[in-house]
Parts: sequence; structure tokens; C-alpha cells
Amino acid sequence: RHRKISSRPACSLFCYAYTTLCWNNMPARPTVLVTGASGYLGQHLLSYFIKMEANIELHAAYGSLETFLSDFGEKVTCHMIDISSKADVEALLGNVQPTVLVHLAALSSPAACEKDAERATNINCPVHLIRSLQEDVSIILLSTDQVYDGEGAPYAEASSAAPVNVYGKSKLACEKLVRTVAPSCSVCLRSSLIIGPKTPGRCSKQSFLQFCDERMANGTTTDIFSDEVRSAVYVMDVVRMIDWFVQGGARTHPGVYNMGGPERLTRLQIAQAVAAHRGYDAVRLLVPVARASLQNMSFPSPRDISMESRMLLALTLVQPTSLEEAVRASFC
Repeated sequence: RHRKISSRPACSLFCYAYTTLCWNNMPARPTVLVTGASGYLGQHLLSYFIKMEANIELHAAYGSLETFLSDFGEKVTCHMIDISSKADVEALLGNVQPTVLVHLAALSSPAACEKDAERATNINCPVHLIRSLQEDVSIILLSTDQVYDGEGAPYAEASSAAPVNVYGKSKLACEKLVRTVAPSCSVCLRSSLIIGPKTPGRCSKQSFLQFCDERMANGTTTDIFSDEVRSAVYVMDVVRMIDWFVQGGARTHPGVYNMGGPERLTRLQIAQAVAAHRGYDAVRLLVPVARASLQNMSFPSPRDISMESRMLLALTLVQPTSLEEAVRASFC
């Protein structure tokens, strides 16, 4: 079912004044199409727009998650599609004429990408979707920190992209496509590992926080990588940054941005933070493992892809959430 609602999100006075100015360059009621809407970030983004009564016409494109329609169908207009299918894309764009595309859909498992590079490229760089959009459509692409090779951290936006696995290569290809097709109204957000609370609806995969919590709650001993470093970012910070670009920022400040949290973190440190907050015995349940010591891994992985995200934070005025704060908010 389609729902049209209008109000404005709460934010700082300066932020509101600026984003109001951005809206002047947009249609009175932008039509926003979110792909990958049934995923972890997609569900949090949809829920945010619904709760804030965003002044948009909202459409959600999703893949095969059977529960998604029953969880969100009464709140937004939902479209089941295969993002790599030309016929499905043409049918979708025949029904929806977006003024903003938030492209979250992806095959995000590096192992799965490495196993089937062609499928990964077709999903992660959907040429037909991007090239079939009308000329003035704003595009917000969720990219990845895995476009970096892991040898030159911390990475800035000006750092060279040199992905070492198929996943990173396919996302970099999509970045180049998006910036070629819509150089004046597109942004590519190189996201780190996204963490946060459970999704508002049922989801096939939650964040790393839930993985850690479920394992330790069951008393299961788990090997955790101790030598891979990222700038894990809180999901609601990501949502607010995307919202800023939806509200006109993609047109006023197009480009490529790093999107990470305020700390350099290993997965072990994240798991230990969950254990500390939930009262689990981290020493007994978490086994530090150096990925570099393992043989015959199914895909290459960058060692340290921590990033500086100061440009994005300065634009959006989002105050980055620390790991401790993110864990506390996720299990309140």
C-alpha cells in the first residue's frame, strides 16, 4: 500500500536550515526508490523514513525475503525484483519514476562474490538499472571500504582504490558507472562494517553485534579475527547521512565519500564490547585468531581498511557514535 505523509525530521537548527535549502532544488515530493530494502540497512532506512514522516513518496525494491511484504507492505509500496534482470528492472522503472535512487542492493559476502564473480558483478554493478534512469535522477550508492587494499590506512577520500577481492572490484565498478552516468547528482558512500540493533522487521542477516550476542548467549566458543581493522559505523548514523543526501545533498555535494565510525576496530574488539555490555565471559567464549595465520582462505581480504570520514561528517553534521554507545543503544 502506498502512503504519502509529510512532516520534517528533527535535527539541529543549522542542519534543518541547510537541508530545507536543499529541498528547494528537489521536486515538492521526491519519489525515492530504495533497492535492497529488505536487508539490514534497508529496513532501518525505511523505518526511519516512516517514523519521521518524511515528505517523500517511498518505494522499496527487494529480492526474495518472503516476510518483507507482510512486515512493510502496509507502510510503503513494495516491489519484488531480481536486480540483475533486465526485464525486472524495466518493469520496475515502468511502474516507478524515481527522482532519487538509494541503491543498497548487493551481494555483500566476499566469499560468495569470489565463488561466482559474474553473478557478483551483475548484482553489485547493475548496469541496466543505472543506465535506464532518467537523466536528472539523484543516485546514492552504498559502496564499501573494501575498495581499498589494506596497506595504506587510514584512508582518505583522495586515497587510491585498489580492491583485492571480487566484492571490492564489483563495487568500485559500480562507483565508476554511477559517477559517469550522473556526475552532478550522485554520491558513492564507502561504508565500513555497519553495526546496530536488530531490524524492525524480520531479516535474513542481522549485524555483527547480534551474531556475537547469539553465540555468547548460547555459550558457544567462537573464533574471532584479531588482526583485521575497520572503522565500524553505527547504522543510525548511516541512515541520517543517507537522509541528508536524499534531501538534496546528492545534488549540492556530489562525489565519493568514506563512511566510517570514529574508531579503528577489530572484530575481536567489537565482540569484546558486546561481552562487556551483556555480561558474558569474553575470555572463555572469544578465541582470538589471526587471519594472516590461516591457510586456504576462500577469498583475499584487506588487512587494515580503517578510514577517515571527516568530509562526510562535516557536511551532514552527524555526530559519530562510539562503539560503546552503539552497543549500549543496540541492546537497550
